[in-house]
Amino acid sequence: MAMLKLTQEGTRNLEKELQYLSKRKKECRNKAEKEFIHTRVSEIKDILAQSIIWPMVREAGCYVEPGSTITIEDIIHKERYTYTIVHPFEADPRENMISVQSPIAKAAIGKTIHSTLTVRVPFGEDLTYTILDIQNC
Repeated sequence: MAMLKLTQEGTRNLEKELQYLSKRKKECRNKAEKEFIHTRVSEIKDILAQSIIWPMVREAGCYVEPGSTITIEDIIHKERYTYTIVHPFEADPRENMISVQSPIAKAAIGKTIHSTLTVRVPFGEDLTYTILDIQNC
């Protein structure tokens, strides 16, 4: 069974949710809600049992991998973006945390600094970026 890599914050959030659901389970009277809570509690316990926590300290990396924080630059518009590639359970685009299953992450995984990556979009021109920085845990 492969280990899941979660950030410390992601682990804390899952533990808080587990605590909340455990309390809620005792209070709820609705059978459908109880079943949902039971299923979600089991899912969270499985995730936590299979996970390890990424360390907070990050160092320059040689290649992009899950857990990497990357800075990329749009080749055409020269706009820069910084993303941390995380497990889908933790993905939060508002916090620049993208899933390993996202198109940008899929295109970046395995690449090195100064590599270009192309992201296919359904309509319009493909997006092309250069990797400027890679920080790994």
